[in-house]
Formats: sequence, structure tokens, C-alpha cells
Amino acid sequence: MASAGQTDHFSRVGNATESGCAPAEVVDHRPYGLRQWLAEQMRGSISWLLSMLIHMAVVLILVWWSVPGGAPGPEGGVLLLEPDPEIVIPEGVFSVEPTVTSEVEVASLDSMPTDPQEMVAPLLVAPELTTEADVQVTPTETSLLHSTAELSHQLPAENGGGFDGRSGDMQRQLLLTRGGSDATEDAVARALAWIAAHQNDDGWWSFDHHQSPQGTSSPNPGKRETTTGATGMALLPFLGKGYTHLSDNPYRETVERGLYYLKGQQIITQNGGDLQDGSMYGHGLATIALCEAYAMTEDPSLRTAAQESLRFIEFAQHSKGGWRYTPGEPGDTSVFGWQLMGMKSGLLGGLRVSSTTIGMSEHFLDTVQAGDGAYYGYMGPGKGPTTTSVGLLCRMYLGWPREDPRLEQGMEFLAERGPSKSDMYFNYYATQVLAHHGGPRWDKWNEELSQHLVNTQSKKTYEAGSWYFQDQHAKVGGRLYCTCLATMILEVYYRHMPLYTEDSIDFRF
Repeated sequence: MASAGQTDHFSRVGNATESGCAPAEVVDHRPYGLRQWLAEQMRGSISWLLSMLIHMAVVLILVWWSVPGGAPGPEGGVLLLEPDPEIVIPEGVFSVEPTVTSEVEVASLDSMPTDPQEMVAPLLVAPELTTEADVQVTPTETSLLHSTAELSHQLPAENGGGFDGRSGDMQRQLLLTRGGSDATEDAVARALAWIAAHQNDDGWWSFDHHQSPQGTSSPNPGKRETTTGATGMALLPFLGKGYTHLSDNPYRETVERGLYYLKGQQIITQNGGDLQDGSMYGHGLATIALCEAYAMTEDPSLRTAAQESLRFIEFAQHSKGGWRYTPGEPGDTSVFGWQLMGMKSGLLGGLRVSSTTIGMSEHFLDTVQAGDGAYYGYMGPGKGPTTTSVGLLCRMYLGWPREDPRLEQGMEFLAERGPSKSDMYFNYYATQVLAHHGGPRWDKWNEELSQHLVNTQSKKTYEAGSWYFQDQHAKVGGRLYCTCLATMILEVYYRHMPLYTEDSIDFRF
């Protein structure tokens, strides 16, 4: 049976006269004499035979002309075909290396199928323009590029704070040497499964996890608040484990859909890419996720979104160096921490951050510090446990050396307080401070907190793999918030490379 294409072709030929083409020649089939028929056949055969002989002669002449020993050239030798000197062949065209294709075929984020509501979202994202901001520097370069307005860092792989510990043998090595165990890894695996199950079909998470079809049976929802913030926070534990949208892992599509959602929600303005969705908390968390994913993969489809989110952080900074709920507000230490970590993640990926923004952020920390920098308050000088944890971690990333007495004094304050049984926000920041510094205080802290988290992870049907603790932050963030923070605490061994080791390079932003 003919294919559809064949049928169409045949119908066009059969209807040539109907479609306006010239009709075929009409042949007279009336009988005529044998002599006439033989004469016509002889004329046709002679014409065909003469044509064949002429063509054969031409072919023989050409072959004789081009083979060695054929027609003489200008110098009496053989005439050879030489390349035209005017035709320039680019070097390497005829020595192309074979292309190696990964066993895992990964679709681009920009080619993902979407439902009708998502089809308009990419229109809000700036096009990939070749501008100064898009010029990439080889990641292995260690040179410091700066001007009066811009500061870029290209960090070698061994630098502290980076993401090299998230995959391969390095992850296992850091897990064992910094206090992790098979039990903590098992808890991480269970938590990632719960988080992934509460993702909406079009890629986003909500702190009110009842908004996802799978999450209606899980208790302790928070409030919707910012979907970009919830999505950013939910992506961080996957990235912390080394799971990206381009690597072979069980949650590749989960991460890909989440990143695609963040890109689609970004509103490009003259001041950068806005990802607030109601709060600078949301913008900071989404920025960290985009910048970490870009730094880990160098996926060009993420570069513009990540860079534009950093530009918006610069725009939203208050004149005294801080950030709060809306752009331009006088800063608080809590919102400040997420923005600074976003900028740090961007720099680790080779993106640009204004040196002025970094300098002003140091000034903000000066305005909320107490004890000459050992302790920190919320919007003014103070000694809050959580705000001190945020302030000290930021000081570490801004270049305070390990032996700084103010850092030592602040860590002693945190260690004496010990891990909280319910406040995961405090635990998240304090754990990083003590882990980066190391030593006996960290060993004691880690043993107590990791055991507490392993023992309190839910094993009930719809809650299995998650955590929920009653505290003021959990009322808004709900079970998703508690689970994400607890998971990242249990990934602390490899989530960031240690800031203070003999092999790492202490650096400023």
C-alpha cells in the first residue's frame, strides 16, 4: 500500500491536465506499413548508437588526460589538479575529532514542554545577549579582575567554600573526615524523596505544601508566601547532594523543572531580574539556587538569569549596606544573609558582583555588631544566637582569618548554647560556622545535632523522610521549610568545601 506521500505524488501526475500543466502528446495509433515501421526504427537506433560512441570517446580522452603518463603539463610533466590558491581552508577542517556523546541525553531547559500557562513565562526572561556581562573567563583561571565598579573572582577548585565536594570520591571523603555517616546519608536520601514528592507538576514548591497534589495528606503546612523562595529552598538540598539537571541522578527532572520555573518567574527590569514573588527572602533563595546550578554545570541557559538576579540584589541594597523585605528598606541580618550567600554563589560561578555592594555589606555588619564583631543583632547591635550565627558566617566568607579572636569569641558563644532541638534556622547557620572552623567544638556539636535529626526524622506514611519542629519560623515555612534546612544541615560535610584548611586559600569576595 502506498504511503501518504506517494499517493499525493501519484495523484498530482495523474491530474496534470486538470491542474493546468501541458497535456501529453497525442499519438496516432492507426496501422501503417512494415517498411515505414522499419525505417523509423533504423533512424532511432542509428541516432542512439552515434550518441553513445561520442560520449564514450569523450570519457576515454578525459581519463587518459588525468592519469600519470597522460597529457603533458606546461613543464613537460603530468598535469595534476592543484587547489585554488584563493580558497582558504580553515585549519583543522579535515582533522575533526569524533564527537563523544554522553549516554544520558539531556534536553535544554529552554526546550522543555510546558502547559499553556507556562508558555508566556519565558517571555519575561531577557534574551541571551552578547554583552560585557556575558563574556566568560576560563573557570581555572585564578586572576582577580576588578575595576572601580566591578569585582570578579575566578576561583581554583581547591578554594574554600566551593562546590567541589558535592560529587565523586571527594563527597565520600569529606563525609567521613568531617563527621558524617551512613545514617546521615540515609536520612538525606529519605528527605530528598519527600521533597521531590511535594513538587507541583509545573516545577514549583510552596511552603504550604497542601497546594501540591501529592502533599494534601502531609500535615503541618506553612503559608504560601513566596513560591520562588520555596522553590529555591527546595532545590538547594538536591544541589547540595550534587544532583543537577545535567548529571545522571534520580532527581534530574525534578531539578530541571524547578530551575525552569525560576527562570520563567523572573521579571527582567532595568535594575536586574526580580525573583521576589513578594519578598527579598524569596529573591535571595532563588538567586542562590540559580547561581549554584550555574556554577556546578556552566549551563549557558542559566547564565543570564543568574547574573540578572545578582544585579537585582545590587539594586535592592539599602544605602547603609543591608537588605530587608522590599528593595531599599533598611536592612536586617536575616534577609542580609541570604543575599550575601547568593552573591558568594555567583562569584563561585564566575559571575560579576559589584565591589561597591560587597563593601557596603561589610559596613552593614559593622552597624549591627556587638563585642567588636563577636556578636550580632537584628537591625542594630545585639547578641542574638541566630543573628550572631549569620553575622559570623558572613564574616568568614568576607575574609576573616580562622585565628581572629572575635571569631573565636563568637563561636564559643554558639558552642556553649548548643544545637537547638527545634530552631532549624539557628542550627542551619551555626552548623556552618562551627563546621568551617572545625575542632573539638564542632565534633561535639555535630554528634549531638546529627543524632537528633536522624532520630526525629518521621517514618509515618505521608510524612516519611520529613521533619517538623514547633517554632516561630515553622509556622510560616511549615514542614517543607523544616525538611529543607534539616537536610542541608546533614549535607554540611560536603555541601561547601572547608574555608579553613591547609589546602584552601583564604580569600575575600
